[in-house]
Amino acid sequence: MNNTLLGTHLATNQPVEIELIPQEVQYYHSGSNRDWNKLCDSILDRTGIEIQGQIELEYVIINGNKRVFH
Repeated sequence: MNNTLLGTHLATNQPVEIELIPQEVQYYHSGSNRDWNKLCDSILDRTGIEIQGQIELEYVIINGNKRVFH
């Protein structure tokens, strides 16, 4: 769980844990809206999990450091 997004699925209230691959971590660090969309698209393609409009992200873990998402 070195690089992970943690949140709650809005419709089911179930916890969601999404491990990030290195490219997605780069998109996260970019901070641009375009790269955020690329990150979300990559996760959707790779895992089938749709973040935008579906997941309330609460924490991000990068290199083992857990922080509040926003």
